[in-house]
This record gives sequence, C-alpha cells and structure tokens, in this order.
Amino acid sequence: MPPTFFLEPTASVADDVVEVETAVEDEESILSECVQARVPRHWLSWHYRSQDESLIAFSNAQYYENRLSSFPAPTHGRASAEPDGRGVSLVRVPGTFHRSGAGRLLRTNPIEAKAIVAEIRRRFDAVPKWEGVDAVPSIGVVTFNAQQRSYIESLLRDADDERLAAALDRTDGEGLFVKNLENVQGDERDVVFFSTGFSPTADGTLPLNFGPLNRSGGERRLNVAITRARRQVVVFLSFDPEQLRAEETSSVGIKHLRAYLDMAERGTDVLPRSPRSVAVIDRHREEIADALRGRGLVVRTDVGLSEFRVDLSISRPVDPETPVAAVLLDGPSWARRGTVGDRDGLPIEVLGELLRWPVVERVWLPSWLRDPSVVVDRLVEAVDAVPSAPVLPAPIPLPTAALESFKGVAALRSSVTASVALPATTAPAKPAAKPAAVRKPAGPVPMDGETPFVPWIPKVAGEKTVLDELPASKAARAVRRVLTAGIKAEGPIHVDRLAKLTVGAFGLTRATESRKSALLSLLPPSAVQGEHLWPEGVTPESYEGFRRQVSSTDRPIDQVASEEIANAMRALCRAAAGMRRDELFTQTAAVFGHKRRSAAVTAVLEGALATALDRGRITEQPNGLLTH
Repeated sequence: MPPTFFLEPTASVADDVVEVETAVEDEESILSECVQARVPRHWLSWHYRSQDESLIAFSNAQYYENRLSSFPAPTHGRASAEPDGRGVSLVRVPGTFHRSGAGRLLRTNPIEAKAIVAEIRRRFDAVPKWEGVDAVPSIGVVTFNAQQRSYIESLLRDADDERLAAALDRTDGEGLFVKNLENVQGDERDVVFFSTGFSPTADGTLPLNFGPLNRSGGERRLNVAITRARRQVVVFLSFDPEQLRAEETSSVGIKHLRAYLDMAERGTDVLPRSPRSVAVIDRHREEIADALRGRGLVVRTDVGLSEFRVDLSISRPVDPETPVAAVLLDGPSWARRGTVGDRDGLPIEVLGELLRWPVVERVWLPSWLRDPSVVVDRLVEAVDAVPSAPVLPAPIPLPTAALESFKGVAALRSSVTASVALPATTAPAKPAAKPAAVRKPAGPVPMDGETPFVPWIPKVAGEKTVLDELPASKAARAVRRVLTAGIKAEGPIHVDRLAKLTVGAFGLTRATESRKSALLSLLPPSAVQGEHLWPEGVTPESYEGFRRQVSSTDRPIDQVASEEIANAMRALCRAAAGMRRDELFTQTAAVFGHKRRSAAVTAVLEGALATALDRGRITEQPNGLLTH
C-alpha cells in the first residue's frame, strides 16, 4: 500500500538567492522500489489464505489481472452475514454520517457503529466462556476514517465486558482489532466488518468525498482493507450501492468501491471475467459428470473463480447445496503447471486440509479410458463413505415439572415455559431388551398436515444462451417447462428460489433482478401470490400443509410462505394443547431446520404468527397461551 504522502515544495535562502527544491516522490511501495532497482522477480500465483475464494475474487480481477489461483471451498461462495457464513455480504443500516457539529460524534455514523458493536457482542456471546480458556472470535473492524474507528472502539470498551477489552488488547495477531484504512495493512482475521460510515445528505444525495479513497492510490488502500479476512467480510452500509455515482468522478478508488459494493450485494457473478477463464467444453469431464449423475448424484463442473478450478463438485441428492467431494482431472490446466508440487501436491493439501473438502479425488485419463465403471464406482463409494450430518429429532414439549427432573436443573420459576429434547441418558431404567432391527432412529412423529420437504433438483435443460434468447418463443417454451416443473415440485415456492433453481438448469448460479423478471413474465399473473408461486388449484387461503426440513440450508426460512409456517404453528399448538409464544417460535424454527433462533428467524416467525392469528388458524388466550 502506498504511504500517505503529500508533495510539498521547500524553499531555502542563500546569498539573497531563493532556491526552490521539490521533494522527490517515493515509489508507491517497497515492491515498486525493488522493481525500479531491477531486483530479480518471481510471480507467486497461489492464494490459499481465503477460506472462500470470493474474498479474493474482486482483488484478483481488479488488481492482479486474474493471475492469482485461488481454491474453491465446499460452500461454493454462498455469502451470508450470519456467524457461520462465508464470503462477502452486505448489511444495510439506516445510519447517518455527522458531517458538521461538534463533539465526539463529528464525522461518525453512530447507528452504523452500534450495529457493528451489537454484531460483535452477539458473536462473542455465542462462543462459550470456559474457565481458563481464552476462547474469543477472530474479528477485525475496518473503517474509512479515524473518527469512526475511535467511536467504535470506545463503544466496545465502554460495554463493561472483560472479554471484549482483553480481545482488543491482544498482541498475538488474533482476537479483536478496530483500525482505519490508513493502518490496517498486515492484519488479518477470520471475520472482518467493514464500516463505510458515509450516508446521503438530507436531500438524498450521496457526496463523493470518501476520504483517503479519493486520493491517488486510494484503490490500493481499498484492496488492502477488503483482503484482511480469512473466512467472511460483512460490509455495513448506510446507503444503497446504486447511490454511489461512480461515473461522476475520476477517482479510481471510488469506482472500485462501487464495484465492490455491487459484488457484496449481488454476488460474484457481477465480476468481470478474464478471457482466459472462459471454459472450453471438456468432453472427458462431461462424460464423468454424466456417469455420476446417472448414479443419482448432483454434479457441478468447472467450479471456481480463478484459473484453478475444481473439475467436478459432487453433492448428495438429499442435500444438493452441500458439496462433499472435489474431483480433479489431468486436463490442460493441470498439464500447464510447471512442477509436481503445483500439479499434485499443493491443490490436494489445500482443498482437503485447509478448506476441509470431505473428499478430494483424482481421476486419470488412462484409468477412465481403461474402465469407466471402476472409476465411477470408486467415486460413488467415496461419497457414500462421508458421514452424514446427524439428524436430531424435534424437541419434545414437556411441562415445567418434567424439566426440573433433568440433571443440572435445580430450580425453574413457575412462569418459565421451556422446551427441550429429552436426552436418552435421562430415561428411567428398564430391563434390557433385545434391540430392534433398525438401521437408524425414527424421526419425530408427523403431525397433522406434515410432510417432509424434498428439495427440487432441476435437470439440465440447456445452455445459458437459451436464457439470453428470451422472450423468443422457442426459448420461452423450454424455460416455462422448467418453471412449471419447479412450481409443481416445490410449490408454494419463493420467486427468488425458483429463479435461482431455474437458471441453474441452464448453467448459471445466480439470477439477476432483470433475469428474474424475464422468467416470471413467462407465467400467468395468477400463479404469483405475493412473493410465492402456487401450484395450480392451490391458494394461500386453501393451503393446509407444511413441510418439515432436515436442515435450514434446504430452504431459507425467509423463503417459506407465511401460510406454511402458520400451518406448522397450528399443528404444534394442537399437538401440545397450547403453547406460549417463545416456546412456539422455538418449536416452529426446529420444524424448518433451525437449531437456534436468530433475530432474522424470529422476525419471520412473528410475521407468520400474525398471519395465523389474522386468519383464525391460532387463537391467543388472555393468559398468553396460543391454541388451535
């Protein structure tokens, strides 16, 4: 990163003669000095710090000419602002930047700062505090100016939390730091929160003065700031990205910031692609992929955001969004790597050990030509050998008195209503019985209206060019068939989910707003009810069922129709002869795969309960009990 430098003339007086000297401007970095001095150079292209390659993808495209080779993680860049998320995401807050006035709030954005501090405290609270063990999250905060940095740090230190204070004072390269653009170089953390701070003025106009970013070399400061995270970047923003009118300024830093915010909001599909990264059809790879799909597996090909790609990514049908195996082939890109370590050592080590792919396999062309069935059998066996995530039964609602018998529960106030899963170790002793001949424990007993949620996996329907040809009639018919199949299989289905799955059938991973509108225009208006599409003959008023999910990743709860959640609430109240609000929310969240209730999940449940109450599916009693 270039140092902060201001070119200043200096004057000296000698024998009544004024001599004006101009300070010689240094090179932008030590590396630039070395280049000018003709020090021998060697390009280091492997990048394996980022545990999600979307963290480096922007810088790779903008600053490194796509010459870095990064490694795809099993998450495939699914960005999320949640504590267990990966990649780059954006959180919009209603903050205001104080451009005038006096006091400690000058040139700060208090709402944005408090949002960041609240998220930090939430993540610290989620890490258990064990006696004698200094376990804290690895978090960094980067701000655009020193005032915002000072304000955030003061909020953290004033929180009267010893763990926060200790984490701020750590010097071992972990814990918590708060720094601004000028002094963050060299730091890294698992998670980085990025506070832009600035906001529109009263007339809705966003000033284009972003401090050091406007100066020459400001884009390099941005590059440093956005590459500090190993796992996740969350950008806190007090304006919409489109309000940053980068076309009205010559500042490269501002233009790059706008592009980065667009990526944080819309995903890596908005990044420019290098001509070298355009995939050529690989017949060998496609043959293997087709053979694996024929065995019932979900296969993605050519996975990655850099020159290095995972040739085949394999998932199970029950959880198509969670890859369990990476398969590498001996294709042209493999042959271009100059050393054995680059070809066969480093990729296997990083994918398996650092990024934790459950399975990393190689397929050699001679082996495939000799006996394809043996290769396919080996890959299928490797996938089958990966342990499935344990599926816990839904919590069993018990009266308060039963809770008091559990070990570790000494007393509970009579006003507390709780819901826990009954551990097997607390069951009363019984005579030993011959074990039943079952291979896995039974799940919870289905309630009225309950069915299992089965994710829809669309078949390959064509190339991306089919979508580009819309609304031409031939392309429209092909796309409409996929849309109709999705509504029939998963309806009611959220429009965003249907759009994403539909474009996936044509080789894309993300649907832009314009493409989503083009897709929905192919359906009759009656099919769309709010944000959901309903199967023929089914309306929100007539719908009585709900679908239990194994995992929250099967289908985000904010994409579940409120009517479906309301139906689950009604069934739970009926089965338990009434529930209190918190208990009902916990149980409902479990139905849709959530083991814990975040603020976002609770907001969705609140809306669904309002729907249930409004339509008479649930009644609220004077004592606060919710009944059917």
